[in-house]
Amino acid sequence: MHNLSSVDGREDTGAPASEELRALVRDCLDDVDDLVGRYVVQVAELDGYQGTVPAEELRETARACFELLLRLIGGLPVSDELRGVPERLGRHRAHQGVPLERLLQAVRMDFRVLWTAFLERISPADLPELTRCAVRVWNAVEFHTVTVHAAYLDEVAVLARQQERERTALVGRLLSSDGRDPQLVAQVATLLQVSAKAGFAVAVVPPEFQQDLRRAVTARLTTRVTHLQDHKGFLVLIAELPPATGAVPSRWLHDVPCAVAPVANGLAMVPDMVRVAEAIAATLDGEVTGAVALSDAWMPVAAARLGPIAGMLAEAVLSGLDPLPPYERDRLLETVIAYCRTGSIAATTRDLYCHRNTVLNRLNRFADLTGYQPTRPMDAATVLFALRCAGHRVP
Repeated sequence: MHNLSSVDGREDTGAPASEELRALVRDCLDDVDDLVGRYVVQVAELDGYQGTVPAEELRETARACFELLLRLIGGLPVSDELRGVPERLGRHRAHQGVPLERLLQAVRMDFRVLWTAFLERISPADLPELTRCAVRVWNAVEFHTVTVHAAYLDEVAVLARQQERERTALVGRLLSSDGRDPQLVAQVATLLQVSAKAGFAVAVVPPEFQQDLRRAVTARLTTRVTHLQDHKGFLVLIAELPPATGAVPSRWLHDVPCAVAPVANGLAMVPDMVRVAEAIAATLDGEVTGAVALSDAWMPVAAARLGPIAGMLAEAVLSGLDPLPPYERDRLLETVIAYCRTGSIAATTRDLYCHRNTVLNRLNRFADLTGYQPTRPMDAATVLFALRCAGHRVP
């Protein structure tokens, strides 16, 4: 038994440990294996430790922690190696994947084990004096706990950054590939935690609309596996679709100015769909207010892909209008575009606020000059595409 009567009666948080407390601490240090044994029995039963932390490692860590705590409580010298135990413990448990809640629960068990050991080594008469030491004991455990906690969170952040870099690099390799490397596809699927055979939404936004996409993902796609990646100056979204979904849900991106590719049926198709979405995104302008699909953007995409041939096509179809004064040429084109938007003479008259005969005369005049009759579907398609190649906005 140890007598804990303080020499000067000032045993509190800031005061040095009394000789009696030091003697009690040294006694526990001599029997630290007993403390370790008690601790391991309790901690080994916690979820998150079973099958994760090897028994021998748990014993070694507990031994170092108890030695540190006892030396802090007793005011004994603490080596730099021993002082670094809490930080190393927090970082290592983060790597092992031990849940933070369980880690802190295990660390705070140190107090219970230490306090029980102290009680067993003093006489009942010295219990009041030991109670006065409780703050000192708890402060040591709390210092240990806070240091472990901070190290764990710091390491989790480090691991998250490392994982994000790995994910970005690997997905970047996939997007730059043809998608035909099954090993690469499998690696990306594992890293993103998705099925390689699932359906994926692919969207691309130019730099000026990136925050709109990030906000939409945060607000609407929290239940989906998503990945955002900078690629060739665009921000790319890859999102796993719900099972048996044949199209990207309209509510996901309806108010985001972006290009949406057809659904990628499998992760291997994502690179091709990204290239499709990038081609669409390259044609977007400041007037776009929502998602643009390939079915809506095929004309500008096709015109862009034609290169110099686009200008040749526009010249071949529209050169008959060149002799006209600018105002007359613009009036004919306005009428043709308005008619092609609906295919209705009546609707065109309403849109342009002119008589039915005026609309018919303009359409016929256009046909006489170009050889293309806008009221014939095949001719209308050619005219609209030629107009797009010439830089006009068309339906």
